[in-house]
Amino acid sequence: MLDTTTTTLTMTPAWRDHLSYGDILSFRFPLAEEGSTRQPKARPCLVLDIETRDDQRYALLAYGTTSRRRSNVGYEIHIRRRDEYLPAGLDEPTRFVGARRLLVPLTHSGFAICRATGSAVLGRLDGASFETMNAVRRRIHAEADIAADYRARRRGGRRRPRAMEHQSTRSTEPVRKAVRQ
Repeated sequence: MLDTTTTTLTMTPAWRDHLSYGDILSFRFPLAEEGSTRQPKARPCLVLDIETRDDQRYALLAYGTTSRRRSNVGYEIHIRRRDEYLPAGLDEPTRFVGARRLLVPLTHSGFAICRATGSAVLGRLDGASFETMNAVRRRIHAEADIAADYRARRRGGRRRPRAMEHQSTRSTEPVRKAVRQ
Protein backbone atom coordinates (compact mmCIF):
# COMPACT_ATOMS: atom_id res chain seq x y z
CA MET A 1 0.00 0.00 0.00
CA LEU A 2 1.25 3.49 -0.76
CA ASP A 3 1.82 6.00 1.99
CA THR A 4 0.19 9.34 1.38
CA THR A 5 0.90 12.61 3.06
CA THR A 6 -1.79 15.23 3.08
CA THR A 7 -0.45 18.73 2.70
CA THR A 8 -2.68 21.53 3.83
CA LEU A 9 -1.76 24.39 1.52
CA THR A 10 -2.67 27.00 4.11
CA MET A 11 0.08 25.57 6.32
CA THR A 12 2.81 26.35 3.77
CA PRO A 13 4.58 29.55 2.72
CA ALA A 14 1.90 29.87 0.00
CA TRP A 15 -0.82 30.31 2.67
CA ARG A 16 -1.92 33.71 1.33
CA ASP A 17 -3.00 32.11 -1.96
CA HIS A 18 -5.13 29.45 -0.26
CA LEU A 19 -6.62 31.26 2.75
CA SER A 20 -10.41 31.10 3.08
CA TYR A 21 -13.13 31.79 5.62
CA GLY A 22 -13.01 29.40 8.55
CA ASP A 23 -9.21 29.44 8.77
CA ILE A 24 -7.66 30.50 12.07
CA LEU A 25 -4.43 32.42 11.94
CA SER A 26 -2.06 34.33 14.18
CA PHE A 27 -2.32 38.11 13.89
CA ARG A 28 -1.26 41.06 16.03
CA PHE A 29 -4.74 42.52 16.48
CA PRO A 30 -4.47 46.19 17.51
CA LEU A 31 -4.97 46.99 21.18
CA ALA A 32 -8.08 48.84 22.22
CA GLU A 33 -6.18 51.10 24.62
CA GLU A 34 -5.29 54.47 23.15
CA GLY A 35 -1.67 55.52 23.43
CA SER A 36 -0.26 52.02 23.86
CA THR A 37 3.29 52.07 22.48
CA ARG A 38 4.05 48.36 22.54
CA GLN A 39 3.28 46.07 19.64
CA PRO A 40 0.11 44.03 20.11
CA LYS A 41 0.60 40.37 20.95
CA ALA A 42 -0.13 37.78 18.32
CA ARG A 43 -3.46 36.13 18.95
CA PRO A 44 -5.67 33.68 17.13
CA CYS A 45 -8.03 35.38 14.70
CA LEU A 46 -10.78 33.82 12.65
CA VAL A 47 -11.04 34.59 8.95
CA LEU A 48 -14.67 35.58 8.34
CA ASP A 49 -14.25 36.60 4.72
CA ILE A 50 -11.75 37.08 1.91
CA GLU A 51 -12.23 40.04 -0.42
CA THR A 52 -10.38 41.33 -3.44
CA ARG A 53 -10.07 45.08 -3.96
CA ASP A 54 -7.92 46.61 -6.67
CA ASP A 55 -6.17 43.26 -7.30
CA GLN A 56 -5.20 42.91 -3.63
CA ARG A 57 -6.63 40.24 -1.31
CA TYR A 58 -7.95 41.22 2.12
CA ALA A 59 -9.03 39.12 5.08
CA LEU A 60 -11.83 40.10 7.43
CA LEU A 61 -10.58 38.93 10.83
CA ALA A 62 -12.54 38.33 14.03
CA TYR A 63 -10.73 38.92 17.32
CA GLY A 64 -9.92 35.77 19.28
CA THR A 65 -9.68 35.58 23.06
CA THR A 66 -9.54 33.03 25.83
CA SER A 67 -10.91 35.52 28.36
CA ARG A 68 -14.33 34.82 29.83
CA ARG A 69 -14.92 38.47 30.70
CA ARG A 70 -17.78 40.19 28.97
CA SER A 71 -15.76 43.12 27.63
CA ASN A 72 -15.66 41.83 24.05
CA VAL A 73 -19.04 40.51 23.03
CA GLY A 74 -21.23 40.16 19.96
CA TYR A 75 -21.43 37.74 17.06
CA GLU A 76 -19.45 35.18 19.03
CA ILE A 77 -18.19 31.81 17.90
CA HIS A 78 -17.24 29.65 20.90
CA ILE A 79 -14.86 26.73 20.62
CA ARG A 80 -15.05 25.07 24.02
CA ARG A 81 -14.50 21.35 23.56
CA ARG A 82 -11.03 19.86 23.32
CA ASP A 83 -11.99 17.83 20.24
CA GLU A 84 -12.86 21.14 18.52
CA TYR A 85 -10.08 23.49 19.60
CA LEU A 86 -7.08 21.17 19.20
CA PRO A 87 -7.74 20.38 15.50
CA ALA A 88 -8.33 24.11 14.97
CA GLY A 89 -4.74 24.78 16.10
CA LEU A 90 -5.77 26.24 19.46
CA ASP A 91 -4.31 25.35 22.87
CA GLU A 92 -7.40 26.11 24.95
CA PRO A 93 -11.06 27.07 24.67
CA THR A 94 -11.36 30.24 22.62
CA ARG A 95 -14.10 32.54 21.49
CA PHE A 96 -14.00 34.68 18.40
CA VAL A 97 -15.79 38.01 18.60
CA GLY A 98 -17.30 38.84 15.23
CA ALA A 99 -18.38 42.26 16.51
CA ARG A 100 -14.69 43.12 16.84
CA ARG A 101 -13.38 42.62 13.33
CA LEU A 102 -10.77 44.14 11.09
CA LEU A 103 -10.23 44.08 7.31
CA VAL A 104 -6.51 43.79 6.52
CA PRO A 105 -4.51 43.14 3.35
CA LEU A 106 -2.83 39.73 3.28
CA THR A 107 0.49 41.58 2.96
CA HIS A 108 0.01 43.25 6.37
CA SER A 109 3.00 43.02 8.73
CA GLY A 110 0.73 42.05 11.64
CA PHE A 111 0.55 38.40 10.61
CA ALA A 112 2.70 36.24 12.88
CA ILE A 113 4.44 33.76 10.59
CA CYS A 114 5.55 30.44 12.08
CA ARG A 115 9.19 29.73 11.27
CA ALA A 116 8.58 25.99 10.96
CA THR A 117 5.75 26.20 8.40
CA GLY A 118 6.22 29.65 6.85
CA SER A 119 2.52 30.27 7.45
CA ALA A 120 0.39 32.38 9.79
CA VAL A 121 -2.38 29.76 9.73
CA LEU A 122 -2.90 27.78 12.93
CA GLY A 123 -5.79 25.58 11.84
CA ARG A 124 -9.37 25.58 10.64
CA LEU A 125 -12.86 25.45 12.12
CA ASP A 126 -14.91 22.35 11.51
CA GLY A 127 -18.27 20.89 12.40
CA ALA A 128 -20.65 22.82 14.66
CA SER A 129 -18.27 25.74 15.17
CA PHE A 130 -17.98 26.15 11.38
CA GLU A 131 -21.79 26.24 11.12
CA THR A 132 -21.96 28.82 13.93
CA MET A 133 -19.41 30.94 12.06
CA ASN A 134 -21.55 30.73 8.90
CA ALA A 135 -24.60 31.93 10.87
CA VAL A 136 -22.56 34.91 12.13
CA ARG A 137 -21.33 35.61 8.59
CA ARG A 138 -24.90 35.55 7.26
CA ARG A 139 -25.98 38.07 9.89
CA ILE A 140 -23.03 40.39 9.19
CA HIS A 141 -23.73 40.22 5.44
CA ALA A 142 -27.45 40.86 5.98
CA GLU A 143 -26.72 43.92 8.10
CA ALA A 144 -24.28 45.21 5.46
CA ASP A 145 -26.98 44.74 2.80
CA ILE A 146 -29.52 46.61 4.93
CA ALA A 147 -27.06 49.48 5.50
CA ALA A 148 -26.21 49.65 1.78
CA ASP A 149 -29.91 49.67 0.89
CA TYR A 150 -30.54 52.46 3.41
CA ARG A 151 -27.68 54.54 1.97
CA ALA A 152 -28.94 54.01 -1.58
CA ARG A 153 -32.48 55.06 -0.64
CA ARG A 154 -31.19 58.21 1.08
CA ARG A 155 -29.35 59.12 -2.13
CA GLY A 156 -32.53 58.54 -4.12
CA GLY A 157 -31.22 55.50 -5.94
CA ARG A 158 -32.42 51.96 -6.03
CA ARG A 159 -30.28 49.03 -5.05
CA ARG A 160 -30.75 45.55 -6.50
CA PRO A 161 -31.23 42.75 -3.98
CA ARG A 162 -28.11 40.64 -3.45
CA ALA A 163 -29.74 37.57 -4.99
CA MET A 164 -29.65 39.37 -8.34
CA GLU A 165 -26.08 40.68 -7.95
CA HIS A 166 -23.05 38.88 -9.26
CA GLN A 167 -20.83 37.56 -6.43
CA SER A 168 -17.77 39.57 -7.48
CA THR A 169 -19.60 42.92 -7.37
CA ARG A 170 -19.99 42.63 -3.61
CA SER A 171 -16.33 43.27 -2.88
CA THR A 172 -16.48 46.70 -4.51
CA GLU A 173 -19.09 48.02 -2.08
CA PRO A 174 -17.52 50.30 0.53
CA VAL A 175 -19.08 48.46 3.47
CA ARG A 176 -16.20 48.51 5.94
CA LYS A 177 -12.95 50.36 6.37
CA ALA A 178 -9.82 48.53 5.27
CA VAL A 179 -6.64 48.74 7.27
CA ARG A 180 -3.63 49.64 5.19
CA GLN A 181 -0.11 48.66 6.04
